[in-house]
Amino acid sequence: MFLKLELVPGKSLGDFILGMSISEALNIVKHNNVQINTVQIIFNDNDPLSLDIVIKLVDDGVLLRFEPKSQRLKVIEIFDVKKLSLSYRGSIFNQEDHTATFVDIYSKFGPSYPGDFNLEKSIYHLHYPGLSFSFRIPTAFKSLYQSSTELPVELPDGSTPLVEKIFVYSGLQMKTPLPVIPIHNEEILVCPNEGVYFSKRNCILTFNSTTQDVLSELGPPSKIYHKEEDNMKIHTNIEGSVAQDYFYNYFHFGIDILFDIKKNTIKKFILHTNFPTHYEFNLYTKCSFKIISDLQTPNSSSIIFNTIKRHLSGKQPINNNLTINQSIIPQQNESNSILPLDSANNNNHNTNSNNNYNNYNEFHLETDINYVHPDQKWEDVQKIFGKCGKPVVNNRGSVSNPFGSTYFYGYSGIIFEIMKNNYIASVCLFNDIESKNNNNNNNNNFNNNNYNMADISNNLNNMNMNYQPQIKGNQKQ
Repeated sequence: MFLKLELVPGKSLGDFILGMSISEALNIVKHNNVQINTVQIIFNDNDPLSLDIVIKLVDDGVLLRFEPKSQRLKVIEIFDVKKLSLSYRGSIFNQEDHTATFVDIYSKFGPSYPGDFNLEKSIYHLHYPGLSFSFRIPTAFKSLYQSSTELPVELPDGSTPLVEKIFVYSGLQMKTPLPVIPIHNEEILVCPNEGVYFSKRNCILTFNSTTQDVLSELGPPSKIYHKEEDNMKIHTNIEGSVAQDYFYNYFHFGIDILFDIKKNTIKKFILHTNFPTHYEFNLYTKCSFKIISDLQTPNSSSIIFNTIKRHLSGKQPINNNLTINQSIIPQQNESNSILPLDSANNNNHNTNSNNNYNNYNEFHLETDINYVHPDQKWEDVQKIFGKCGKPVVNNRGSVSNPFGSTYFYGYSGIIFEIMKNNYIASVCLFNDIESKNNNNNNNNNFNNNNYNMADISNNLNNMNMNYQPQIKGNQKQ
């Protein structure tokens, strides 16, 4: 069955839209599983950030290329036009019994500048804004276009070249497509043991936030999940059956929020990187987090978080003349220095955080503060948070998880899940202040690395939700 797709230059092919996330694209594939039969996911499992992540619709002749860091669709490539029915502005130009020719393209899309010719491959590329077509030139005629500005509308034998490939991208250059990042892409600032700040929504959530607070700030969750079993219970001192806590799953943010079933307040945040080398790949949009470390500047995360809280509560109004490069938080131990936190001003402020995304009072960290982001490896994390002890090992078995074990490393208020390729799979945040206060050897330094297996296991309770990713077709590494 032929897919019938509308082509929009610089924007989309059918429901596949430039800038969409991998999970959004795969959901489209799943919902069209009657028409889309075989899917391959191609990536570098040793270093998933080194190459584009590619979704290949094998039987439909389409490649979806995703920028590996943002995990956003950057190029749509049709590598076999004979397998698709294509239209432009509602008019079909390529279908099962007629492959589009150079004449068809020129008449449908209009005049364009002379393209470029790859002499070695004998391929002529014709470019429009956000759209390129590739035509194979017969070997006998390729010398005609080696240095000529002539368009191969008609070849000397009276024929016209057939379209071989089509590329949809943002910008004017096929070789350097512009990244497409949706306006709602949310940067999340994490202050360990304090809470999290959502930059676009301009709101904070703490470990005292209730379910109503979360619904008010983030809207309804994608799913509510009640944990039915606890595989880590053996490592804890908890005995007997207890009522299980519950999750709000925000797949589009890449976040799970665990609530205490008795207090209905936040107990944990779980942030997901959505790398294709992890068992839960395709469940979440990649979470764009920045986790502040106190190793270099003690208490910096607490100072930053409390300053944001004061601004949002109106207790410390923003100066209307504040520029984006103007830092606002004085450092406690040096009266003449400042911590690198920025605030962006926008006069079009609207207080409805659920429906409006703007830059009013939006805080961002400058580059000279230490923080962990989702593209860093484990050795980078240890440079920022300090050396860590032995991990808890998690292995689901090769049948359900072909990527091998993951390793959980604990710091005060944070547990990092690390994959075999040393990239971060997820981050669990919890409030460790009470346990710190109860420690006879109280250490004011946040980075207490003496977390043992029981400590880590106790805070991993209910972390893994045993979801089974659903991807139709084949996965290729």
